Amino acid sequence: MNKKQLKWIFCIAALFVFAAIPFTRAFNFRKIVKTITLQPQKTGITTFHYFDNQRNRPVVTEVWYPVDQTVPARATPGIWLRCDEARDAPLSTKKEKYPLIVMSHGSGGDRFNISWLAEVLTANGYIVAAMDHYGNTWNNKIPEYFAQPWERPLDVSFVLNQLLKSSHFKDKIDVKRIGFAGYSLGGATGIWLAGAMASDVTAEKVKKICVKELSDVTSPEILDKIDYTPAHYSYHDKRISAMVVLAPALGWIFEEKSLEKIRIPVMIIAPEKDDVVPIEHNAKVFAKKIARANLQVLAGDANHYVFLNRATLLGKRVIESRYCEDPSSIDRKKIHDDLAKNAVLFFDDHLR
Repeated sequence: MNKKQLKWIFCIAALFVFAAIPFTRAFNFRKIVKTITLQPQKTGITTFHYFDNQRNRPVVTEVWYPVDQTVPARATPGIWLRCDEARDAPLSTKKEKYPLIVMSHGSGGDRFNISWLAEVLTANGYIVAAMDHYGNTWNNKIPEYFAQPWERPLDVSFVLNQLLKSSHFKDKIDVKRIGFAGYSLGGATGIWLAGAMASDVTAEKVKKICVKELSDVTSPEILDKIDYTPAHYSYHDKRISAMVVLAPALGWIFEEKSLEKIRIPVMIIAPEKDDVVPIEHNAKVFAKKIARANLQVLAGDANHYVFLNRATLLGKRVIESRYCEDPSSIDRKKIHDDLAKNAVLFFDDHLR
């Protein structure tokens, strides 16, 4: 075989290889060429004061969305570091429709707790909505609601309903591209929405969790009065087609068979040394049972609260140190940047 023949064989083989590349799951060309904005300068933002009449429940919701570069924005005061906001500014007209991500905060948090992720997603072409889960926020602790986490997926589906008929966004949301992101108890909220069903939830079982972790807001007497029947209902929302869950909780509450029936892709990220929601009984349980789950473990000294926003100087004076201070080996900003980049790529890949 002469050199000319070898050259032609090589060229033909190369064509077959490159033709096959787009069809291989291991190769994602967009991950190489896509430019991701990790330091957003500003976002559009607006607040909706929704009220669910059926449940007699307020659902205050914050929505972040893309705006044009010429839109003026102001610095955001408060306890968390956030980019500038263009409050109630017009949505950018660069795209006809935008994908939507709905977010759920951790127990005792609020809708701004992981706004760093909302800001990066928005800067990369997403509309993002996060609601306060009534009675389960730091400034509105209602004991019985801390022990009724099944109200949370109902909040998410309710907000989805409202946004999809909102005059502000109904014509701008791509209903075929809706995702979810949740932290801690917000992660469990996502598992419910993905189609998981709770197993035998009783007052006695809840007491073992709640009284230990929430002794300042609840008591055995209150837990005994709660009707746990709704815990066993389905809260599957088929409009959500991909989700990212950070340090998801309540690994014990879901039926294994129902986890195995989840068909959407789920990216799970959890710290190796999480002593609040240990990964062995939570993140790893979900990763093992959910067919399309992908678990990323944060090695090192990162703790459960590393997913919260970074605090401002004011925040560091008023927030408990465990929420805003990390071991010297941990760079919270870098962790946020890495996770946000992975989340953008994940949603870009699965919300198509």
